[in-house]
Amino acid sequence: MTDKCQKPEKLKGKPSQCSPEQIKECHGDDPNHPCVKKDK
Repeated sequence: MTDKCQKPEKLKGKPSQCSPEQIKECHGDDPNHPCVKKDK
């Protein structure tokens, strides 16, 4: 699992704690959060 944030200056806590608004701000309309790899 990779917890590397692409925009660490905007990060509050862990990438897995980012709100949808933060994800949209950092990554645009990407439906997945590229900073957080999820195992399914």
